[in-house]
Formats: sequence, C-alpha cells, structure tokens
Amino acid sequence: MSHLSVKSLAFYGSAIALVVLLFKAVTTYGTTMKAPPPIDGRYRITTQNLPGCLNSEKLLLTIQQSGVYLNGSLISVKTAEELAKTVEEKPSLTGKWNAQNQTQPLYLTGSLNEIKECQNQLVSIRGVVNGKTLKGQIKLETIPQIVGFTAEKENPEKSSKQLGH
Repeated sequence: MSHLSVKSLAFYGSAIALVVLLFKAVTTYGTTMKAPPPIDGRYRITTQNLPGCLNSEKLLLTIQQSGVYLNGSLISVKTAEELAKTVEEKPSLTGKWNAQNQTQPLYLTGSLNEIKECQNQLVSIRGVVNGKTLKGQIKLETIPQIVGFTAEKENPEKSSKQLGH
C-alpha cells in the first residue's frame, strides 16, 4: 500500500507554495517600511517668552525614543545635573512621533513634576524636528495661550561632560 497518493502530494505541494508566497509578500512589504528618524536627546529651549511658571526658567527637554513612542521630561537647566538620572528612569511626559503628520509630528503630554514652580501642572508640547533644531509649541493647562519655542539639541559628549560621566 502506497502512502503517497495524488491527493496528499497536491495538498502538501499547495501548502508549501502558500507558505513561500506568504513569505515573499511579508518580506516585500517589510523592505518598504522605514524606521522613524532618531530624535532622542536633550534639547535646550532658547525661547524667552514661555508661559506662566516656565517664563523664569532655563529649560531642557529630554526625549527618549522607541520607534514611534516617545517619553520625556521638561526640566530646569539649573537642576538638570541633579535630576538627570531620575528623569531618565521616570520621565513625566509621554507621546508619539507621527512621521505622516508633516506639520507637527512630535507630540508629548504630561505633568511638570520636576519644576518646583509648576508642580503637577499639565503641559502639552507639539513640534517638528529638523536636524538638531526642534521648533514647536508649548501649552500649560492653566493658561489658554499656546507659545512657540525653539530648542537646540545638545551634543551627547557635551551632555555627558556636564553630568560628570
């Protein structure tokens, strides 16, 4: 008695062909996908006319990136050295990087726990990263106005030296 019938050969041949076609389709689709550009780092905000409790502060926006997902913190430069490790472990802002949105692909929202004068206020930040420059808008929950800002990305070597690493 033969175990190789025409029906079983046709079934196994079809199954193998289907797997090969699915593999080809998935790999073709995968090669057309692109990872979002890396934007993580420390951005020193240079704008002077920030809203409310942020007005008197020199600020640093730290961004951590995992694909399209972002975490970050908005901290005072004078306390940046003290808070750097805490901020990296427990960022207070969360958001996404949406490369499809050409006008403002970066979005972060959360509380300002690291700035004493702004304790527990909610903030939202939207912006566009172009090279080492972040141009965006910042809005505090307690103030109706949206204020534009510009931030420059610090070099990683500079950040490490400032933190004593």
